[in-house]
Amino acid sequence: MNSVIVTALTCVITVFISAWAAYGLSRFEFKGKGFFLVLCLGGLMLTPQVSLMPLYSIIQSLGLYNTYWALILPYAAYRIPFTIILIRSYFLSISKELEEAAYLDGCTSFGVFFRIFLPMSVPILVTSGILTAYHTWNEFMFAIIFIDDENLRTIPAGLMQFRDALQTDWGVLLAGLTISAAPIIILFLLMQKYFVRGIASGSVKG
Repeated sequence: MNSVIVTALTCVITVFISAWAAYGLSRFEFKGKGFFLVLCLGGLMLTPQVSLMPLYSIIQSLGLYNTYWALILPYAAYRIPFTIILIRSYFLSISKELEEAAYLDGCTSFGVFFRIFLPMSVPILVTSGILTAYHTWNEFMFAIIFIDDENLRTIPAGLMQFRDALQTDWGVLLAGLTISAAPIIILFLLMQKYFVRGIASGSVKG
């Protein structure tokens, strides 16, 4: 259940923030736009291992250690740059004439985003959610460092209980790995058509 909560909240936060940012980057001109795009690309080059110690200090100082947010916030932060670039590429393929017609009908920027962009972007939003869920569900390093309470540990960290320095119960461990992989596999199979369309459309423009 811990993995479900962490994964679900991470996906919602990541996709929502990324969609808003991608909308602004794809449809508006403002000072610092190029710098923001470079910042997103720079975020892709930052590995979790590099920021482990600073993140640990920040989480401790904010009182988030041993809470779900100790995992959710870092997971979302690492997925947002990639997700912004992916969704932005999809938004660039949406016709500007459709957007202009909405403005002529009295729609605001918020209305255009919620009534046009989001409904038309279901494939890329689902794709982004699946990729984020896959990363979050299988993440191990943060899960064992930022969570010390066994009642809050996610599945990858929980599986470590079946292994110690002297012996490993391989049968139970492999069974646990198979069961833990099942939800993501099922999610992908259910959303496969959206995933393929989202990846194909999101890679057309940049």
